[in-house]
Amino acid sequence: KQQVETDIDALLGGEGEWTLENAKVGKKKYKCSYMMQEDTLRGVEMNQRSYLQESRNQIDVIGSENFMEQMNYEMPETWLRFPMQKGDSVSGYFDGAGPYCERFFLRRFGTYMTKADATGKIVLPQGDTLRNVIRLHTERYVGTIALPIDTMRYKIPVFTVDSIVRHLAPDTAKVREDIYRWYADGYRYPVLEAKTLNYLGKRLTEDIFYCPPEMQEALAYDAENEAVRGRLAREVADARERSLARKNLTDGSLDSKRHIGNDFAYDLSLSEGNNLVSVSYNATRDVKVVALIANTQGYVFRRMEQLCGEGSGLFTLDCSTLRRGQYILYMNMEGEQKAEKINLK
Repeated sequence: KQQVETDIDALLGGEGEWTLENAKVGKKKYKCSYMMQEDTLRGVEMNQRSYLQESRNQIDVIGSENFMEQMNYEMPETWLRFPMQKGDSVSGYFDGAGPYCERFFLRRFGTYMTKADATGKIVLPQGDTLRNVIRLHTERYVGTIALPIDTMRYKIPVFTVDSIVRHLAPDTAKVREDIYRWYADGYRYPVLEAKTLNYLGKRLTEDIFYCPPEMQEALAYDAENEAVRGRLAREVADARERSLARKNLTDGSLDSKRHIGNDFAYDLSLSEGNNLVSVSYNATRDVKVVALIANTQGYVFRRMEQLCGEGSGLFTLDCSTLRRGQYILYMNMEGEQKAEKINLK
């Protein structure tokens, strides 16, 4: 990850688009690692270990550890739930206890709520854009109780939800933690994170971290996200083709084409020997076209129904058995019709 300096309030208040174009991204990087130990997922980041328990549809925080303290959560916090869409949330209470500096017994407890509060896109520092981004906001109120380490010689009292509520109400040491995580389709970890710590309404710390997409793309054993990125790349390519097809229907380079409505344009050509009439087309959506070849008196000799897929294509009508002379080609698309004269020689 890399630390970022930018206007954190603009970032947190954004809805639909977040930009890092003017952000100062630190050159120094630090590593985060995750590993499985039996049935526990251990995360290591900035001299802090987190112990996570993964079930079928969620990840819970069951413990943490650093040089100062060790915390085991009897009442864990749900850190992630799968899947989450905008407006979804998960909330509850947490309670943990453990030694602090080998001198105190520390209890940490409180409430949390994690909500998918916004969706949109992120403009990256180099100007590229990540779409299909969802932001999770975790709001956590934390209370602490510190007692002499000798307390741990006796049975540690169990905290219930009622205990947490009772102690939070008068607790003057209560702090508020806010954590924002921006997840993008096709990437395992948050591309962007922001953390603030507040005490009595005053912000004490703020940090922003960036985990570049290109770094995540190099992760091993991530076939699921590789497949998602491939699908998104194909969708972008298809969208470009559709945009180009619409442009071709309206720009001057295709003025020679015949238009039927706003979504279909075509050109005609006769093969050498007049055996085949070829129809090349551009369509901005899937359309059904009926082509008829009739004489000038209206007698129909050939009829073809063709489903023309979005984009460009070609279909032909066989005229090898028709006599020489003048014919009319009728092109009908969803009730709209064009008529063209063709001469078979």
